[in-house]
Order: sequence, then C-alpha cells, then structure tokens
Amino acid sequence: MEETELPCPFCNAHSTRPIALPDGLWSACCADCGARGPIAPDARTALARWEQATRDGELLRTVIDESPDIILLKDWDGRFLLGNAALARLYDTTPEQLVGKDDGAFNPNREQVDFYLENVRAVMRGGRTQIVEESSTNAETGEVHYFHSIKKPLRGPAGEPRILVIAHDITDLRRAYRVIEERERSYAYAMEAAGEGIWDWDIDAGTVTHNRRWCELLGYAADTLVHPIAAFADRLHPDDRDEVMGLLDRALAGVGSYEHEHRMRRPDGSVLWVLDRGRVVERAPDGRPLRMAGTVTDVSPRKHNEFVLALATDALAHANAELERKVAERTADLARANEELARLARRDALTGLPNRLAVDERLHEESRRQPGPCGTGCAVLMIDIDSFKPINDTHGHATGDAVLALVAGLLATTVREADFVSRYGGEEFLVLLPDTALEGARTVAEKLRTVVAETAHPVAGRITISIGLAMAAPGTGELATVVAQADAALYEAKRSGRNRLVIAPPPTAV
Repeated sequence: MEETELPCPFCNAHSTRPIALPDGLWSACCADCGARGPIAPDARTALARWEQATRDGELLRTVIDESPDIILLKDWDGRFLLGNAALARLYDTTPEQLVGKDDGAFNPNREQVDFYLENVRAVMRGGRTQIVEESSTNAETGEVHYFHSIKKPLRGPAGEPRILVIAHDITDLRRAYRVIEERERSYAYAMEAAGEGIWDWDIDAGTVTHNRRWCELLGYAADTLVHPIAAFADRLHPDDRDEVMGLLDRALAGVGSYEHEHRMRRPDGSVLWVLDRGRVVERAPDGRPLRMAGTVTDVSPRKHNEFVLALATDALAHANAELERKVAERTADLARANEELARLARRDALTGLPNRLAVDERLHEESRRQPGPCGTGCAVLMIDIDSFKPINDTHGHATGDAVLALVAGLLATTVREADFVSRYGGEEFLVLLPDTALEGARTVAEKLRTVVAETAHPVAGRITISIGLAMAAPGTGELATVVAQADAALYEAKRSGRNRLVIAPPPTAV
C-alpha cells in the first residue's frame, strides 16, 4: 500500500504507511520519525487503528505542548524526533521545525552542542534514567537558562536507542536562590562586621543562631553558632534568670521589644555583664511570634567601673562620716575647752572663786532680771581681810595666799547655794545675796565675820574681816551703785577699827 495522508501523532508528518509484519500481521509506520502503530490482522485495520492513535496522539500532543516544561525525544545522533512548544520557544522556532534537526541548527555554540550530544549518548549508553541540573545559553542575547532535567533512555520500534528528556526551567528559582544567598551573605557579613553579638531566635524550632562575636563574648567555640534556647536560659546568672525570662515572655506576649542588663556565665565559670536587646521581627497571621532577633553588648568594663566607683563612693562616704565624727568630736572638745577657758577666765586661780570678770557679768545679769534685779530685794557684801599686808610682809606671800584661800573657803561654805561669792580683787571679796531682806543680810554678814574670826591660820594666826553691806531695793535698775555703797560702808568699817559690819544707809530720795 502507498503512503497515506494520515499525520504522525509524534512528528506530525503526513507520511504514514502500512507495513507487513511476520506471521501475516500488519502495522502502520511513520516514514519520517519511524513511529509504529498498533498491530492489526490486515493493512486496513492497521491504518484504522493508526487513525485512532492519531486522534489520541493529537490529545497527547496538546497536553505536551501546553506543558510549561520542555519535553523532547532525540535519537542517537541528537536529532529531535519530538519537541514541544516550550522547547520551540527556547530556540525561537516551531515544534514542526525541530523534528529531524539537532541542537546545532538553533545554537551556534558548537562546544555546547557537542556537549549536549555526548551527554545524551552517555545516558543512552548507560541505560539508566538520570536527573541533572544543566544550562542553555541563548546565542543572540547571551541569556542563560537553567533546567532541572529528567533524562530517560528508550528504544525505538527497531530497537534503536532514543532518549526522552523532560526539563523544568528553574532559571527564576535559581535567581531567587541567588538573591536569597546574596542576602544571607550580606546578613552574615553584617553579623561578622558588627562589634556586638547578634542572636536570631527561631521560636517554633526553639533554636538561636548567633554570630561569631556572640560566641567570642560568651566563650563558645566559633563552630557552634546554633544553640537551643534552653542553653541561653542555662547561661543566665541564677539571680537574673527569672527576671530575664519574664521580660522575654512579656515581649513575646505583646510588648514586642526587650532590653535588660544582666549577667551571663561562660563555660569556664566566669561571669559577663551584657546589655541584651531584642525585638519580635516576624509573626504568624494570627499574631503568634515566629522570630525574634537582637544584640548583646559587653558592658562588663562599665559595670566594673560602676562597681569601683560605688566602692570609692562608699569609701568616701565612710571617710566623710569618719571625718564628720572626728570634726564633731574635735568641735565638742573645742567647745569643752572653750567652756573651760571661759570658766577659767572667770575663776580666780588661787581661791577657785569667780573673779572680777565673773562679778561684772553676774551684776549685769542681775540688773537685767525681770521684773527687776534682786526680785524682792538683794544685798551686796564687800569684804576685806584685815591687816593682810602685814601677813604678807611678815610671813611671806605663800602664807598670804594660804590665808586668801582659807577665807574664800569659809565664805563659800557658809552662805546659801543660791548666793554668789567672788574674789573682787586683792584681799577683797564680794558676796551677792539675792532675794534677801536687810535683816537676813545682816545675819549672814555677821555669821561670815564670826566664822572667819573663830578660825585661826596655823602660821598667820587669828584672822578677821571687815564687811560693808548695802541693800538694793526691789526694782533697782543698776547694781553698780549698790556695790559702790557697799564699798563705802566697808571703808567705814575698816576706819572704825576693823572686824566689824557697817551697813550703808539707804539712798536719800531726791
């Protein structure tokens, strides 16, 4: 039978003819690509079955051409027996134009064409399906396409070697991978270039990735950049762990950010102070945190300086307190010394009685009392030791001093506690009797004179005193006048024979 107009379902050529097979059977065969149809008992049935196969082949062809993957069938010499629309677009031709030609008809790169031929022959020789990644360069644009290819060796109708190739274009995927790799490299460079430790926590996986600086700070080997989150908790100082983990939980629950200074333990047991800062950087659509990233800064030097400063501050505070204590002690000592000096300045060194300065102050104080000095009245006694100069001249100044001390003691121990006894100067004494009327003052004065007269000095012998008494009426404004009156009365007592009391007359009203 002659060739028919039936198209080949594989190469689409209209060169189909029936062929006789052994045992009287028939089949249809494409004169162009050699494709053979189903076996039939006669030529007519074979052609009918071929026609049905053609219709089925057209459907298959449609599926093949609509596939985004490249599908091709080659013979041993690398000629295309079949090529779909995706391959035709790559070579800027049609599926029909591909049949019977090799890659060299569309690709001027002879080296690449020879490589393709040797590659498919190697697969056909090996007889095993191979899955490889390969590339193809557009001769005009220089654009490179990358493919993930499945290469399956087959046999033709006469047993001749063929190869079926299905290639998935992964150019866009490769570009995406390249972008991701570049970003990851940039991220890695940034992590390495940063002077701070960087951590990246995959919350679902429970792992934390660190840069080398983090490992250096925490004392980890540089090849252990990924650790479980539990390792972080274990490295926290026990006194800081609960607070830090609580802050992290609050950040994950909604706050989003976290910052804290705490201590971390290195594998060798040493402690590092760090400023740890982080933020949730990725969340699931339902708001659940997926990823948290942050930095760790070594603040141990600052903490050390703060500790040293705190020690210095405490030491300074202690020193200041000690200084203040010593100053207070010295101030108190000085005050006591000043008080003692003031007391000594107002005391007669020989008799221990208040001296003339103390007398003047006491008289001034009494003059300022309200409602007036002496309250209900007071008396001033001016006392002088009789014949004191002969005692000094006869027995010496030591005996004279002893007599002064003896008389001073007798005067001080005879009067009331509220009375004021002083050495006024030389052998004179002044006694102030506050709140005392004339009769009471007279009694005290006579008692003083008697006590002295009845006491003999072992060397000087019997001693007597003369007394002048002057009264200050209630409301008297100034006692200096009263003292002058008492002094005048004393002079009169001595002129009248000594060892006696003379009372000054009251002042004459004007």
